[in-house]
Amino acid sequence: MITTKNMVDKKDLFIEYKPSTAVIPGETLLEVLESKNMKQAELAARIGMSQKHINEIVNGKTSITSETAIQLEKALGIPARFWATLESDYQEILARHAEEKYLIAEAKEAKEYPYNEMEKWGWVPKVKDQLQRTKNLLSFFGVSTLGNIIEKNSLQSVLYRISTKRHYSIPAIVTWLRKGVIDSENVSTSPYDETKFKETIQKIRNLVVSGLDTFKSEAPSFLSDCGVAFVVTPNLKNAPINGATRWLSADKALIQLSLRNKFADIFWFSLFHELGHLVLHGKRDVNVDFVNGDGNLVDRNKEQEVDEYAKNILLSKNHYNEFVGKGNFTIQSIVSFAKKAEVFPGIVIGRLQHDKLIPMGKYTYLRDKYDWVTAEEKIL
Repeated sequence: MITTKNMVDKKDLFIEYKPSTAVIPGETLLEVLESKNMKQAELAARIGMSQKHINEIVNGKTSITSETAIQLEKALGIPARFWATLESDYQEILARHAEEKYLIAEAKEAKEYPYNEMEKWGWVPKVKDQLQRTKNLLSFFGVSTLGNIIEKNSLQSVLYRISTKRHYSIPAIVTWLRKGVIDSENVSTSPYDETKFKETIQKIRNLVVSGLDTFKSEAPSFLSDCGVAFVVTPNLKNAPINGATRWLSADKALIQLSLRNKFADIFWFSLFHELGHLVLHGKRDVNVDFVNGDGNLVDRNKEQEVDEYAKNILLSKNHYNEFVGKGNFTIQSIVSFAKKAEVFPGIVIGRLQHDKLIPMGKYTYLRDKYDWVTAEEKIL
């Protein structure tokens, strides 16, 4: 316990002293009064306060305000900063104890989130303590409680596709979505320009045969110039998502893709699918497109609409139907058609497989794969 002598002689201690337990400042005040043989009534008279008020301070029912600390300095000869620091430390420890109890209550729900995967990708610090993990999750989502996660709440009214045949986790899904928002904050965009955006789509279509490296170096800036942030987020195990589209504000949209299957044709289809949402649908829509989205489809018409949009961007409907009508699906015919359509053969093969015109797996060796993740990220 700090003595009165320490309070007077070791002034630096007044600033540095940080108690580890929540000691009521009034207890120290009572000790000081006893050391001076001073009653609470006398102190009250000396500083012009009621005895009841002093008693409430002693019992921790009333805080020592800055004004009271100054009055105590005058009456007791102990610097006001000591009393102020004592009260501040006490309140801080009470708050930390309350926070710890709160984190314990949140920890059960926090265990549902894919913290180990988030650690792997460097999204959160590597720690084992569950309370610290919970605290890190709250920081990641930018919320005071996991019940306030915006991405989770937005899923209640979202237009989305999710397969009932796949295992999925809402915590994993909202984690993936949140990472997209975090990354988009580092993407500077011009105000959204609809006309410029539609022109940009054609510029991106021209990059299809150029490969991933050219796309990565040019497409993101094309999109940011017309008000769209583009990010690619690593896959999470129980979040089977191809892509998502959201409006972050009236002037900024976000397109977030994964490379879940790594097939290049799926990447391009998913990209134009998400671009289609921005072209065809409203700014209030939140679209999360899941792998094999044949389950709970909230708005089938809108999803079919953007599916057709993406298909026709990649392969002209008339030209594709003409090719299919011939029924000749040899490697030579596919390569020849792909060249005329200005796409790589994998896009044609993927479309034919999807339309069940050739068996799944046939010619798959010609379906290129993309690996967006860098070598540095792979070692995390």
